[in-house]
Amino acid sequence: MALRPTLALLLGLSSVLTLSTAVPSDWIEYTPGTCNIVISSPHGGSKRVSEIPDDRTDGCLDGGNVCQWEKDCSPADGSKCRASTFRDSYTQEIAAMVVQHLSETYGCQPHFVRSNVHRSKMDPNREPAEGTQGDPVALEAWKKYHDEFMSSAVAAVRSQWVKGLVFDIHGQTHAEQWTELGYLVSGYRLDNTPSDLASSSIRGLWSRSGADSAATSSLLTGAKSLGSMLEKRGQKVVPGPTYPSPNGGNYFSGGYIVERYGSLASGEVDSIQVEIPREIRFDSARRAAFAADLASSIDEFRKSNGYA
Repeated sequence: MALRPTLALLLGLSSVLTLSTAVPSDWIEYTPGTCNIVISSPHGGSKRVSEIPDDRTDGCLDGGNVCQWEKDCSPADGSKCRASTFRDSYTQEIAAMVVQHLSETYGCQPHFVRSNVHRSKMDPNREPAEGTQGDPVALEAWKKYHDEFMSSAVAAVRSQWVKGLVFDIHGQTHAEQWTELGYLVSGYRLDNTPSDLASSSIRGLWSRSGADSAATSSLLTGAKSLGSMLEKRGQKVVPGPTYPSPNGGNYFSGGYIVERYGSLASGEVDSIQVEIPREIRFDSARRAAFAADLASSIDEFRKSNGYA
């Protein structure tokens, strides 16, 4: 079945409008869903809004070796307190295609939260001090993403289904050109074959699957892993059967969103960060194919692991 133009279609659907007059309704948007999947797209926005006058800057180390994020602090430490400000190009378009595939092909309309604000102005995938650097308007936009929309989406999933999944969609430019699945398990731990997922963003799923080393292997690289499902569809992915770990290479294990909304602390809503390589994102045919593969893999993953 041919898909209609994705992003324009989804952004035209009914959205939960802003409750705060400080944040225009087209900065942060939420399309409610009808199943237990939440798709988050925090870094695909392109609006360099003038209401947030200054770009985010690198932070400074204090006497306790902790980053402080007052804007334009001095001396800034770009190595230990770097403020990432680059947009993850085409990730919102990919996320929208995934949402549409899941809805139209697999009968699961996900909740879809996205930021249209450029990451240089506000970063939803950081704690508020780093993500907004004290700007009051940026903070209101950050709160809109989290305290209103993401929290509402996850609460709806918990209320109706108890179990659910959050997928946080990102982009990276690593030389390995693989898709990186982040479960809050470091590359070092993956390189050394972790025996448990007790401190991961899929702790709930791991507990339901036996909470042992066999469950760990199955969910990271085995037949029930998202990596295995993407790989059999032709995608290069880590962790997965062919690349069970980054082997010292580049790898993002997950950030603020998967930590906040996954099952690390409690509950049965799990979360996975999806980091898509530049080579896929900047090729229209490849990103369309990837979106279809990710959607079908998500559908298989939820059905194979007891979410559906």
